[in-house]
Amino acid sequence: MNLAQRVRSLIFAALLVLASIILFVTADLGYFVLVIILGITLMVAGVRILIYYFTMARHMVGGKTMLYLGIITLDIGAFALTIVNLPPVFIVLYLFLSHAFSGAVDILRAMEAKKYRAAHWRLRLTHGIVNIAVAFVCVMLVRYTEVVVFIYALGLLYSALMNVITAFRRTSVVYIP
Repeated sequence: MNLAQRVRSLIFAALLVLASIILFVTADLGYFVLVIILGITLMVAGVRILIYYFTMARHMVGGKTMLYLGIITLDIGAFALTIVNLPPVFIVLYLFLSHAFSGAVDILRAMEAKKYRAAHWRLRLTHGIVNIAVAFVCVMLVRYTEVVVFIYALGLLYSALMNVITAFRRTSVVYIP
């Protein structure tokens, strides 16, 4: 990770902390703010993936996967912005599915990293377990929208902490002669 990537990771962590503070402060409007943050974040991520596809990935093997991922992420973000008027159960299901999927992917990547004897597989495994735990807590507390908003805000703080740890972690550089 070079210096620009480390600074970008720290700025992203600061934005995550700001978003979690906004969610904590606006507890009465937390559901609405949560949906807006989630939708905008997914739409920005989708646009970034599409920009990556059009600038670089279309020339790579398997680059069309990035195109499909960008379109799907953009669509999911737009869909998240349209469910503001629906009951909060739908956004809790949305959060459950995203955290459960992300946790499963992190656990699988950690197991793969352990198989290849990578150094930091435990951190990824911990992140995956926390994501799955947050998913199940959201389902258990589906009736209490404010609690789910607080849990999501705590999840944002946890993600910010993981970004800070990643930014300051030493990375090895592989040289191929």
